[in-house]
Amino acid sequence: MRILMCILWSAISISLSAQSYSGDTWKDASKKGKGNVSFAYVETPSFAYIDDSGKLTGICVDIMNDFVVWLKESKKVEISPKFVGDGSNFRGMFDKVKNSKGGVFGLGNITITEERRKEVKFSQPFITNFAILITQSKVPTLAKFEDMPKTFVDLTAYTAKGTLNEKRILDLKNNYYSDLKIVYTTTSQETLEKIFEDPKGVGYLDLAFYLEAVQMKKGIKRHPIADKAAEQFGFIMPLNSDWTPVLDEFLKANGGYTTTAKYKSILLKHLGEAGMKLMQSASKQ
Repeated sequence: MRILMCILWSAISISLSAQSYSGDTWKDASKKGKGNVSFAYVETPSFAYIDDSGKLTGICVDIMNDFVVWLKESKKVEISPKFVGDGSNFRGMFDKVKNSKGGVFGLGNITITEERRKEVKFSQPFITNFAILITQSKVPTLAKFEDMPKTFVDLTAYTAKGTLNEKRILDLKNNYYSDLKIVYTTTSQETLEKIFEDPKGVGYLDLAFYLEAVQMKKGIKRHPIADKAAEQFGFIMPLNSDWTPVLDEFLKANGGYTTTAKYKSILLKHLGEAGMKLMQSASKQ
């Protein structure tokens, strides 16, 4: 029995270690003057994506690369980052970061919420999220929420499980359209593809996905009355992480990273002018 328990415990330990990443603590890295960190990510248009050359890039990637440079210049600590995971699933990335230790960071469209703060640590926000309700272009424009049963009659809502956009869809169903059919997807990208395919599809998606659809010249319509700009994105770390103060110091340095010309050039590079204007309008709401 004792041997069996040891075998079971070993199996559980191996399983848990396979579901997490690792990196040096800031205490050790600052003491040694060097260290290793892991950057987990969820693929998100504009924020963390593979470009035409096969390279991982995006707003989050560029900001964290700047963080690595800042650590070398301001703290004299040379960090070797490693991008981990396949970027395919938000919840998978989130849970692995949550179960990790030391210098592990989660990158992507990660909205800061009090509920999530119980599971992970958040950095200072680096951008305001702009969630958009979209359908195919032939669907009538929603003039007011009370019209949903008539305007969106027979529509099916698609949403990724475990995201805030799922909560937004559920709020619409509970408050305005109790008969709204909901179909769950595994990722936001899949949600977008379902709406591409289904003339009677509807869903909430973050701004970056909407911009991707526009750039692809897909017949997608935005319903402005349902725009949501209340949440902000941040980088995540395990609760045991000691990296939060130094990452926040970087984001607050010189009047705030988001006020710098470098940051604005990153937004322009990955969002384009239209995306920047929408983000700026979101930050004022």
